Amino acid sequence: MLVRVLGIAAVAGGVLRIVDSFTAEIFSPSTLSLLYVVTDALLLLGIAGIYWSRRPRLGIAGTLGAATFALGIIWIRISASVMPGANGYQLGAAISLIGLGLLSVEELLRDRALHPAPIFWLAALLFAIAGAFGVLVSLMTIAAGVAFGAGFVAAGRRVLANATPAVIPAR
Repeated sequence: MLVRVLGIAAVAGGVLRIVDSFTAEIFSPSTLSLLYVVTDALLLLGIAGIYWSRRPRLGIAGTLGAATFALGIIWIRISASVMPGANGYQLGAAISLIGLGLLSVEELLRDRALHPAPIFWLAALLFAIAGAFGVLVSLMTIAAGVAFGAGFVAAGRRVLANATPAVIPAR
């Protein structure tokens, strides 16, 4: 049951992240702040479900990737509340994307079936890198956010499709 709830959180967080990519000019700063807090909370719950459902198949890189992702999101939240006006978002987002990159590469190397979430997350990382180098910055920012969110939607749907808790093999 808990794994299903976490899978739903991953899907909801992914959908909100996609929506977040298009709302910066629409909502007030206070509404955006609330939207971002909810999105980040759902993404943290979602990565817990994604990790929990896959942990028997993940090695060190996948575990480190999930933890690094969480650290990046926590950095974003801490910097937003402790250092208002300072932009800790870029650093936190970079940390998070690096974490998802690690998780994605390991998942692609270990899993025989090709799943969309790691591809979306690696695309988000590439879009973010391109934007950081000044290539169509606005477009790359939107593309990275959409790919990032789509990865969570896909991963959450996969968690929901396999919602029985992962069994840890006896050693």
